[in-house]
Amino acid sequence: MIKTALYQLFVPSGRTNRRTFWITLAAFAGLVSLFKWGLFQHDTSGTFYFWGFLVWIIMLFCGLFAIYGKRLKDFGRSVLPIVGLLTAIIIVLIVIMLTNGGAEYFEAYSQYDRKATIDPEVRQAINERYEARMSGAAPLVTYSLSAMLIAFTAWVGLTKGDPQANRYGSPPI
Repeated sequence: MIKTALYQLFVPSGRTNRRTFWITLAAFAGLVSLFKWGLFQHDTSGTFYFWGFLVWIIMLFCGLFAIYGKRLKDFGRSVLPIVGLLTAIIIVLIVIMLTNGGAEYFEAYSQYDRKATIDPEVRQAINERYEARMSGAAPLVTYSLSAMLIAFTAWVGLTKGDPQANRYGSPPI
């Protein structure tokens, strides 16, 4: 049972049906949330936090590629849509950041040399000037990313799989 669960969660080869996808995705979301909760129970400035966060990120990416990848393979797709989704997320984040004060923020700091010592009062004034504007974009980021992830998950989770063997193997039982 543990071997099957680990296979479903972290091994990207093979195919999976819709029911197993939704169950595995729910279990993975719980596992990731539990790990993140445990991570934030400790000092967030220490070495434990750094390595824990690194393990959490690796676990997140490996799990997502395994869970979504198996489901994509069930209806004859490769894992490239996952790469496309991650690329789209990064592009959306950059555009939102730059249009909501990020460009001006970078411009304010670009007048200084890379090794220049910036007066703490000037640094604080620059940060305060753009902090409110950039934090105002948080709901836009949340809604945009949520919409992208929900749409992708619905597409992957609701698409009917190939009833016959395809280039990724036999249909799941």
